[in-house]
Amino acid sequence: MSVATANLLDQRPRLLAAISGVAVALFLLLLQLSILQAASLKVTALYDDFDFDIAILPQEYQFLMSFATLDRLVLDAAQATGDAANTYGLNVDVVHWTQLPSGQMAYNLLIGIDPPADFVRDPEIRAGWNALGEPHSLLADRFSQAAAGAVTPGSEMQIRDDRMTVRGQFRLGLFFYAEGAAIVRNLDFPRLTGREPSSISIGLVRLKRGVPLEKAQADLKRALPAGTLVLTKAQLEEQERAYFLSTKPIGIMIDISMLIACVVGGAIIVQVLATDITNRIGEYAVLKAMGASPSLVYGIGMGQAALIGLAGLAPALLVGWLALAFLQERTHLQTMLGPGTLLTMFATTLVLAAGSGALVVRRVQKADPASLF
Repeated sequence: MSVATANLLDQRPRLLAAISGVAVALFLLLLQLSILQAASLKVTALYDDFDFDIAILPQEYQFLMSFATLDRLVLDAAQATGDAANTYGLNVDVVHWTQLPSGQMAYNLLIGIDPPADFVRDPEIRAGWNALGEPHSLLADRFSQAAAGAVTPGSEMQIRDDRMTVRGQFRLGLFFYAEGAAIVRNLDFPRLTGREPSSISIGLVRLKRGVPLEKAQADLKRALPAGTLVLTKAQLEEQERAYFLSTKPIGIMIDISMLIACVVGGAIIVQVLATDITNRIGEYAVLKAMGASPSLVYGIGMGQAALIGLAGLAPALLVGWLALAFLQERTHLQTMLGPGTLLTMFATTLVLAAGSGALVVRRVQKADPASLF
């Protein structure tokens, strides 16, 4: 490794340029990776606020905002199987609301919930439920975007023909769906959206203690109308993540961006190593003439690749930490660097360096000791 370090330091301007280029590529990779990981957590945030084992969904369901509905009778059918300890109705829709008195308009996600009981995990929503008993009341997402207008307690807005007042707040931040979010009682939800009172978007089921998850899922499939989707909580969240990160363009674009960042970083390492080996081909020939093993000679090149990669990773992590902190503050995505992200970046950098080095060090085979004479 000392020889590899000396080789790199021999051309410091070139080394600095290489480290800068690799750092930019790794910074972009870190940014995209963190956003992808944060998005995978955020798209299931609403489901994480509820404690359930199985979800009952319309046949047309693809993701949270599918707009298809179920008849609330499916909850009675689920209860009749004998596996369910309790059932719960969840409604979601996008509504057009007008901020008062400014007249500012926005599209917000409206969430209708049954009495919390023990289905609601979020303590803020549980605490705010009593405030929803007052006429024309709602809980507002404090992570709503500025375009949604004021969402502090006491703020007023109009949804359809109803003048609504914010009575409390909670944290969600689902900007993938709308500019803001609000929670109302399911009793008020049909009036604000035009939905049928007997319909729900999603049915949630919590099982009795000791009932196997697979058995309950099979029982529900037999008891409910044909075509009704019955998914465990893990399956539902996996489907939600797959839709956004694999089917929707956002995930595909991030994957392509990460691939481009890796290609750029690898190309820079390849170029630097190729130039260095070409310039030092005679020195490698001397080493081979002195009896140096191929692994030693190749190790020098691989060591240089690893040093360039790790040297570029350090500034990428520093600048990335600052950028991700700013991003988290503005978007409320959980983008801050964690141990998992750091380990992924470290491993990716080493793999990238190893792959780039492997493409170049084969040129050392051309170092012929006979050419020295």
